[in-house]
Amino acid sequence: MTQGALLKASDLSVTRGARPVLDNLDIQINQEDILCLIGENGSGKTTLIESLIGILPINTGQIKWLSGDGNSVIVRDHLGARRKPFPFGLTLQSDGICGEEKVRERLESALKVNGLNLKQNEIMSFLDEWGLSHRSEDRVSQLSAGLRRRLAVLSGMAPVLFCETPRIVFLDEPTEGLDLFSRDLLKSWIGELSANGNAVVMASHDEDLISCSTRILRVEDGKISETKNTTQISELKERKLFVDTSSDSIRSFFLWGVSIERRNPVDTIGKATPAILALLLSYSIVGRTNISNSELELFSALILAPAFISAIVSPAMIRRLNEEDCGKWWSATCGPQFRPATSLLASSIILPIPLTYLSWFVLEGMITGDVNQNAIYWLWLPSIVIMDISCASTALHMLVSDLRRSSAAAASLLLVVLVWPFIQVVDALSMILDNGMTWELSTSSPLVSLLFASVISAMVWAVAIFIPDA
Repeated sequence: MTQGALLKASDLSVTRGARPVLDNLDIQINQEDILCLIGENGSGKTTLIESLIGILPINTGQIKWLSGDGNSVIVRDHLGARRKPFPFGLTLQSDGICGEEKVRERLESALKVNGLNLKQNEIMSFLDEWGLSHRSEDRVSQLSAGLRRRLAVLSGMAPVLFCETPRIVFLDEPTEGLDLFSRDLLKSWIGELSANGNAVVMASHDEDLISCSTRILRVEDGKISETKNTTQISELKERKLFVDTSSDSIRSFFLWGVSIERRNPVDTIGKATPAILALLLSYSIVGRTNISNSELELFSALILAPAFISAIVSPAMIRRLNEEDCGKWWSATCGPQFRPATSLLASSIILPIPLTYLSWFVLEGMITGDVNQNAIYWLWLPSIVIMDISCASTALHMLVSDLRRSSAAAASLLLVVLVWPFIQVVDALSMILDNGMTWELSTSSPLVSLLFASVISAMVWAVAIFIPDA
């Protein structure tokens, strides 16, 4: 990459479905560039942006970013290489914000994933400049469309404007839904970004915004043609710039998910409710009958069924990430670690142990024969393996949600494969109930059954997580 270049894409080709959208493009983004992508709807402007930031896979070519140490790093190529890009700002066409986030929380998350840990008064000053400070503690779902768009644009630009290190801001139709005040502020910030050595890449139909650019790229029939432009930078404000630390986007993502679930625990409730209903149904049907030692597998299945049901229920987190392309925003900022992290964050890792012990105390009166007295102390072990099954289940739900018509896909058919590891866990618990826990590695050992169940779950998880990025 030449001096001053922040990103370079070579021989870039991308298809959407069976249709080629970009065909062997070469593009370089330099410091101080204000680059505007223009073209008809569907010409490939958004596809180009999403390919450069790693949301979409590419068919040919490679994409290089300038890293924090000044070296050029391949973050995407057609052979499957995928690394996290150097931190950047991003505003998607669909905002990329979950409605359950708070206004202040959203801006704070955008800053943190880019390595900027600012004080609350500094964050509030940015919100005030964009006329959002009075709504700082409101949920995004309570904002009007115009205020929501303001927040999306602010969250995309602030992490770059206030950072000392030159970066790129990607803005997809940023003026859509903005009022005159916000448009003027947007143009002012774009000028400041460029003057501070940053680059701005935007897709727009807005002639007023196009006139502010230094480079105009028309996307048409999979190709690009460039026109140079001159623009006057408005008088710059004296702003405090912050030194960026190492970006820990995955930690920020986990904190974001935990914060939203704590505020509105629909995920936990949504998984626990059918599990409790299954337990009550089991008790109402067989609670008055007696189970002998020869039927320990049935008893084990009833004990573990609530935990298993909580593991395979579709997570609310996936629905949150699908809202307004929120998952796309996090995928771009977190890079290739996003899918594995989501499969852990959205899975049921809290419920299996308490649900299993609750089932035991409700149903233990059904057993008439002798059961190993130490069995209760080992109930946590099969519960942990059900956590593995939950991670695999979440990965399958994510795989289905990636489909263009995810609601038309029969996700339940994919979940059938998880019955296999569940049967192994049931066998293990029945062995523990009958003979106690043993650590020997033999076909009659509960440990072997549990390990086998974990391996199967891990294989399903790996296939569902890594195939979409291949």
